[in-house]
Amino acid sequence: MRARGLKGIAGAGAVGAAVLALGAGAASAKPLFRMLPHQFPAPPTTAFCQANLGINCYTANQIRHAYGVDQLNAHGLTGRGKTIVLVDSYGSPTIQSDLNTFDAAFGLPAPPSLKIIAPAGAIPPFDSTNGTVVGWAEETSLDVEYSHAIAPGANILLVETPVAETEGVTGFPQIVEAENYVVDHHLGDVISQSFGATEQTFPSPQSIYNLRSAYFNAARRITSWTGRPFTRTGWSAGRRAIRS
Repeated sequence: MRARGLKGIAGAGAVGAAVLALGAGAASAKPLFRMLPHQFPAPPTTAFCQANLGINCYTANQIRHAYGVDQLNAHGLTGRGKTIVLVDSYGSPTIQSDLNTFDAAFGLPAPPSLKIIAPAGAIPPFDSTNGTVVGWAEETSLDVEYSHAIAPGANILLVETPVAETEGVTGFPQIVEAENYVVDHHLGDVISQSFGATEQTFPSPQSIYNLRSAYFNAARRITSWTGRPFTRTGWSAGRRAIRS
């Protein structure tokens, strides 16, 4: 689970490629394209961002190297044959072209496939004047582009949901429904979730417990696939921690 708002990106359509834009702390990260809406012929460098914006920008290649992913890729560990499932509210209507631009800028091959589904309902029309909608498009771009940068050989399945996750339980039922669909139909090997909600905005601990069905569903599937019982120790420990 990743909290939105703790990361910044340069929108691929606005600057030619996405880069992480971080200030002194993670909470100060900002979408670079809002600050630099004009076109760049190439991704801005860290030195450029430091000199002109007072922040650090990190390209996909820098992130890959920092975590040693480039070395894994060099040994053939690219995610080939696997599918990464990314769950985002609304998604982005330009994600395919954004990813194409991102790949061209950083010398990455196109993923074997990029598919988009909306199993929890039709996605509302994109509204560029709606900050929530635009914010989720930014998040979608970041998720798709950087998951591809880390595992360039993996398939990508973008799962869009029709209600924005904001605070409390809002948007979560649709996320859970979509994830259960993915699990039931064996559509991926890894599911990455993007959301963040303040604990105090949930009406009760039970309201959080009620949103765990996709996790239990996945656990049951693991048991059926491997033939080995799935231990519930982790779930019990997590439940006790929440109640305490």
